[in-house]
Amino acid sequence: MINAKFIKFIFVGVLNTIFSYIIFVLIFYFSNNKEVTLTLSFVIAIIFNYLMISKYVFDDKKALYKLLKFFLVYLLLYIVNIVHLKVTVDFYGLNVYLAQFLTLLYLPLLSFYINNKYVFIKNGD
Repeated sequence: MINAKFIKFIFVGVLNTIFSYIIFVLIFYFSNNKEVTLTLSFVIAIIFNYLMISKYVFDDKKALYKLLKFFLVYLLLYIVNIVHLKVTVDFYGLNVYLAQFLTLLYLPLLSFYINNKYVFIKNGD
């Protein structure tokens, strides 16, 4: 059964995804470098996403304490994303915009699972 926290996460995730993709497109348009683009867009997205998720989804009062854990989750997601781009763009010749769009099919789910399980846990903070 889907709970309210997951519904909020989906809503915030959609906002973050749109925001992140627009940032990705703009930075890539000006830099034409997918690694630089991904790095800058991830840093911007991490800050935006952390603020939205910690306050709105998980209503976390220890938000600053968990920032390091959150950052580590997104570092892992960054690595998965960069590998995805390397494989899909460099090896299979996919358009970089489409390749990045495809990550939107699985990275948000992975993000929710890891954040829910390891970062914003209620017991054992």
